[in-house]
Formats: sequence, C-alpha cells, structure tokens
Amino acid sequence: MARKNRKLQITQTDNMLDIRFSSSLENIDAACRVVTRYLLNCLAAVQRPDQLFAVNLVMREGLTNAVLHGNKSDITKDVRLTLKIVDETSIFLEIEDQGDGFDWRKHKDSEFPLAADHGRGIPIMGTYFTRYTYNEKGNILFLQMDFTSRI
Repeated sequence: MARKNRKLQITQTDNMLDIRFSSSLENIDAACRVVTRYLLNCLAAVQRPDQLFAVNLVMREGLTNAVLHGNKSDITKDVRLTLKIVDETSIFLEIEDQGDGFDWRKHKDSEFPLAADHGRGIPIMGTYFTRYTYNEKGNILFLQMDFTSRI
C-alpha cells in the first residue's frame, strides 16, 4: 500500500525547530514559511531582509537537493530539517535525507556553473553561510550562519 504525502511534523522550543516531512517539493515551501516565521519571532539579529533571503536561499537549496537527489522524490522517505539558535547572532541548520549520500568533497571547490541549471548549491552555501559540511556518507548537511560576519 502506497504511503500518502505527509505534511510537516514540527517540534519547537525557544532555541530549536525540528521539521520532518515526506519528500515532496510542496513541503519545502511550507517548511521555509515555518522557519521564516520562527526566525522573525525568536531572533532579533535576523531582521534584515538580506539575511532572511540568504537563510531561505540556502535552506531551500539544501531541502531541494534532499528531496530530488537524496530521496529521489520518494514520498515514503523523510527529510529532516533542524534549526538551532546558538545565540543572538548565530544559527545552525541540519538537513538530512534518507538517500545513499554523495561525495560532496569532489564538488566543494568547483566553480559556479553560470550556464548550467544545476550544480550551484555548494557555491551558494559557501557564499552565504559561514560554514558548511556534510557527514561522511553525504546525506546530512550541516550549515552555520553568523549574522555578524556575513552579508
């Protein structure tokens, strides 16, 4: 029996937001709206529109990769997004899929492909976030943004 597309499952505290959803693109939009509202309500340092743009751009890129490439749009597989507020000027994001992972190191120093319709995720992450890395398998993305040191 096929499993239906599950909407967001949200767990929230004062300094942490955890969102789980089945792998569909429509759930990415909903997750991004929840994160934006959460940041606006909980973190004074992220009030500038350019900072919200950067968080949403990188988060959307990571979630899209998790759905399309990691889980191959299989709605029986989940994507997990965790956001942690470290202090008033720093956040961590963690995006996990249930896929096989990939060798992210071979893409780490690649140039931004101007004419391509893919391959921009890692350069974008490095541009807008303070740090990014993956686990060994390549199915969990770790991101850190220090609002005082970027944009």
